[in-house]
Amino acid sequence: MSSVSDIEGRYGKIADAFLSARQAALENTRLYLSLVNDLDVYVATSMRAREDFRAMAERCERIFKDPRVQDLHLRYFDPTMSAAEGHQDKGLIECLMVKCAKVLVYCAGEKESYGKDAEAAMALSLGKPVVFLCDEEQRLNFYREVHPLSRLINFETGVAVGAMVTSKVEDVSELLDRIFENEMEYSLQQPVGKPGYLQLRENLTGSVIRLQTNDSLLSEAFWNYYKSQK
Repeated sequence: MSSVSDIEGRYGKIADAFLSARQAALENTRLYLSLVNDLDVYVATSMRAREDFRAMAERCERIFKDPRVQDLHLRYFDPTMSAAEGHQDKGLIECLMVKCAKVLVYCAGEKESYGKDAEAAMALSLGKPVVFLCDEEQRLNFYREVHPLSRLINFETGVAVGAMVTSKVEDVSELLDRIFENEMEYSLQQPVGKPGYLQLRENLTGSVIRLQTNDSLLSEAFWNYYKSQK
């Protein structure tokens, strides 16, 4: 049977390791805030268990150490290396980083969370490129074709914008390279039987990133509002 001192010793080591890691994460957050005006990529995810943190760290390493983006020296926010003094501060920090980052990468997990959904919605509504990374083909189709956050509007211009959705980590690296090197490729399509309804699809993932409706009432409502604001 363990004595009180044995138990305190064992748990004391765990507590010390936790406090040390947390202090390092808080310091990392200060560093992120110091370069927030130059942030290139914000990674949005939700992590609950130890396995989530490990999987996310491995995913970030695969994305940003890919030869296609290494020479770009992208400044990115790694969520596994950051912490805040409280959940309210954490929310403010994340909002600021989404606003400042040039691109958002959304990493879907087994369970969705309001937090990362809100971050993706903010980025799309700001007109920023957003890449959804999901693990399964079924979830890919859901995010690309069904999920309500996969297409929103840029609140500043009224233009409909959509996320690029893939299940391949290497596609994320390729898309980041194309975005920052100004080498994106698109196709303009018109669905069968819908004259005047146009979709601009990103070629690598087949995702709709811009669209024009053929609903004249909806179109007039949009542009009457936006013209009146100017």
